[in-house]
Amino acid sequence: MIQILNVEVNWISATQCGKCETVYGGMLVNYFDGEVRDYVRLDIPENVAMNLTLNDIRERVVLKLRGVQ
Repeated sequence: MIQILNVEVNWISATQCGKCETVYGGMLVNYFDGEVRDYVRLDIPENVAMNLTLNDIRERVVLKLRGVQ
């Protein structure tokens, strides 16, 4: 079973043309699965990420590791 060690959330605002604003970022999740300690980057919009529970994050990490989109 994957154990989540910590979650780092980063968003950066960037203005492209003076009128429109684009936000880049995501979550960096450090995990441990009993043998391996590693991290996964999840590209999740800020409004979605703020409503995720730890179980939701763990599920998304497992799906990312399995290659499921």
